[in-house]
Amino acid sequence: MEPMPSLWTRSDYNRLPEGFPAQLIEGFLVKEPSPTFGHQNVVSRLLVRLAALVGPDRVVPAPMDVAIDDYNVYQPDLVVLEAPLPADSPDAGTPLIAIEVASPATALQDRAVKRKHLIVAGVREVWIVDPLRGAIERFDAEGSESVEGTETLASRVLDGFQLSPASLFDLRP
Repeated sequence: MEPMPSLWTRSDYNRLPEGFPAQLIEGFLVKEPSPTFGHQNVVSRLLVRLAALVGPDRVVPAPMDVAIDDYNVYQPDLVVLEAPLPADSPDAGTPLIAIEVASPATALQDRAVKRKHLIVAGVREVWIVDPLRGAIERFDAEGSESVEGTETLASRVLDGFQLSPASLFDLRP
């Protein structure tokens, strides 16, 4: 048996079996718990809205790798592609938009680590949709914006894509 590397690389990650439920974050292989129904329900709602806007061939749900560098390979909950990919593509390339639906297990990494690396790698917008806080945040190279309640947040790079927490979440106490 081979010893485990101290830091995993993209090459190590690529040797994992297809569909292995983990991401490579700053050289560490990270496996999170399976998402809840509520999390997946928000992902489904977003997928339907985005597919209606750009077509089903440009919106991809996780797991779909977004390789950032040799020590970071992420699987955002959803990515919006500039153009459809070949059917045999193992990687999303650099998506136009990456969307993470925050959960208690992932929120800190989504905000503190992954969104920064995604922006530096050329992703034009990173959205963090946070059902627990009832908030939606959009990050890009120029900064960030956040909305709550019935406020609407619009994409700067995808005409017609806008969200308000009230239209996406069940905000009843």
